[in-house]
Amino acid sequence: MLDQLLDVITPRALGGDRFEGANMHPRGFRVYGGQVLAQAVSAALATVEPDRLLHSQHAYFLRPGNVKLPIALEVERARDGISFSSRRVVASQRGKPIFVGSMSFQQASQGDDYQVDMPQVPPPEALSSERQLGLAAGNLDESFMITTGQDLDIRVVEPVDWDHPVPRPPLLQAWMKTTGPVPDNRAIHQALLAYLSDAFLIDVCLITHGRAFDDRAMQVASLDHALWYHADFRADQWLLHTVEAERIGGGRGLARGSFYTRDGRLVATTMQQGLMRYR
Repeated sequence: MLDQLLDVITPRALGGDRFEGANMHPRGFRVYGGQVLAQAVSAALATVEPDRLLHSQHAYFLRPGNVKLPIALEVERARDGISFSSRRVVASQRGKPIFVGSMSFQQASQGDDYQVDMPQVPPPEALSSERQLGLAAGNLDESFMITTGQDLDIRVVEPVDWDHPVPRPPLLQAWMKTTGPVPDNRAIHQALLAYLSDAFLIDVCLITHGRAFDDRAMQVASLDHALWYHADFRADQWLLHTVEAERIGGGRGLARGSFYTRDGRLVATTMQQGLMRYR
């Protein structure tokens, strides 16, 4: 399964800054947004010089993706300056865009350094994975295993009964990594983090009022997503993703997430606004 994930997040180059991506969950009800984020990262990284480091991504999800169709990605080289490069990526199906994102790259630079401290949480070894919990409960969704598949090891600090959630404080914390080693390639690790970053941002807004992702009374979808990379990391080593709801209202939820390495370095920050309105 991990080999499949690595293949999916590395879309096939077609020439002329065009790429084609497959789908990780072809029996799912729609394309997972993190998959398209990861494919866009990979496509954009393939068009910049290796000394330019990806530091930010801003994206909009325009239409639900169809898991039965490949995803066409086209990269626009918006700018290549002395120390910064910009790329725009459009992902489409049947000629209609389902995603549009902008990314910025910078040559390595030095400056002042500061970060907030990583929260104190139990180590991953003290927790059960989402897959283990799903197997024990007998409720794995085999068609859409984002957090419960065999490719990722995700361990929520205070597990949620996703089938019967109850209102709780707007905070989720989860240790995350791949289940096996990943090649020593910065682009792959950045794409994997983009894939991981779409997990739990809508969920933390939903559980604030005890709602489930598949609540038939609500329409739920990702609207826009921002991701900032601060420092190097490895996606095959434990990362703590701490996610907190910032605002819920107007049929939308806004959440912020922070990725820390096990030794406490803040390596990425993400924010997402999701649609969560009454039908």
